[in-house]
Amino acid sequence: MDLTDFDFSLRWPRELFLWEARRIATQRRSSSFINMVVCLFSEAFVDGDIAGSVEQLSSTSGSWFTPVATPNSDADNLLDALLKNPSLAHAYEPPTYWLERQSGPSRAGLRKSLARAYVELIDEMREVDYFPKVLPKGCVDDGSTWQEFLDHASSEISRAIRTDVRWPIDDSALSIPDDVLYSVIEYLHDQAQRPRTRGFHSYADCGWHYGDHNKESGGVVYRWRVNELLDRYDVGLRLGSKGAEKGRLVRHSRFDLDDLAEELTEVSSEGHGGKVASAIRLYRARASTVHDRRAAVAQLAGILESARQTLKSGEFAKGDESALFNIFNNFAIRHDNERQQGAYGDEYLDWIFWTTLAAVQLLGELERRTS
Repeated sequence: MDLTDFDFSLRWPRELFLWEARRIATQRRSSSFINMVVCLFSEAFVDGDIAGSVEQLSSTSGSWFTPVATPNSDADNLLDALLKNPSLAHAYEPPTYWLERQSGPSRAGLRKSLARAYVELIDEMREVDYFPKVLPKGCVDDGSTWQEFLDHASSEISRAIRTDVRWPIDDSALSIPDDVLYSVIEYLHDQAQRPRTRGFHSYADCGWHYGDHNKESGGVVYRWRVNELLDRYDVGLRLGSKGAEKGRLVRHSRFDLDDLAEELTEVSSEGHGGKVASAIRLYRARASTVHDRRAAVAQLAGILESARQTLKSGEFAKGDESALFNIFNNFAIRHDNERQQGAYGDEYLDWIFWTTLAAVQLLGELERRTS
C-alpha cells in the first residue's frame, strides 16, 4: 500500500488516536483485528477511503460482520507505519471560506443552546452506536417503534438521575435547568462504549451494525467530544478523566493546569497524597462554594506548613518562603478576622490555589531529592 495515496487528517486528537491504535495492535491474533482497524480508521480519519481500502485489501470473504484476516495484511502494515511514525497522522484543518476570512470565526454555532448542541452531539455518536444500552442504534429486525425507543431512553435516564427527563431534549424543552443537563452529561459518560467492529446489514437499508464495545475507549472519546463542546460554550466546566473525578464535571482552570491536578489526584493515599487529592476534588467540585475552595487551599497550606523547613532549605532563598505564607495567613485563607484581605474575586482565588498546588508539587520534588 502506497501511503502517499491517502490524506491522514484526523478528526480526533493524535494522542487519542495513538492511544486506541496501540490497544488495538495488541489484538493482532484476534479474528476481529482487521475489522477493529477498519472501524478505527473510519471514525478517526477524515478520509473515509482509508478504511475502505484497508478492508478491501486486507481481508478475504468472512461473515457479513467480521472479515477474516490474512497474514501480513495491509491492516497490520498500515497500523505499524502509523505507530512507528505518528507524524503521518495530523490534525484536520477545515478550509476557511470568504465570509469567515472577512469577518472572523462565525459564532453561529453558539446561537443554539448548549442543550441543543449536546443533543446533536449525542445523536451523532448514537449513529455509530456509542450507547448500546440506553440509546441503541437499533435494527429493522427489532420490531420496536420509535416511540417505544424514546420511552425506554427517557425512563432509563430519568431513573438514573432521579428527575424526569424526556429524550431527546427538543426545542420546547430548551429551558432545561443546567443541573439537569449536567446530570445527563455525566450519566451518558458512564454509558459510553466505543464499538471496535462493524458489519453492514443490507436488508431494508438497515446500515451498519456495531460490536465489540469497549467502555474505557468509549469514555475517552466521549470526554474529548463533550469537553470540546463545553470549551466552545465557555461554561467553565469539563469532565474529569482520572480518579474519583472521572466522568464527573469539575470546574475548569483557565490557567491550563488541569493536567497537574489530575496527576496529583492519582497519587497514593499515604502521607500527603490523600490530603492533596481530597483538596483538589473539593476545589474543583462543580458545586463548590467560595468557602469550600478556601478550605481546599487551607488544606494544601497545612501540608506546606508541616514541611516549611524543607522549603527553606530547598529552592527558596532565606525568608522568601514567608511571602507564600503571607498569602495563607492574611488573605482570608486560614484565618477569619478583621485584619484579613478577603475582598478579591474568584480569579484571584484560582491563582492562589494553583500557586499553592504548584508549591506542593515542588515540595514533593524536594523531598524525593533529599531521600
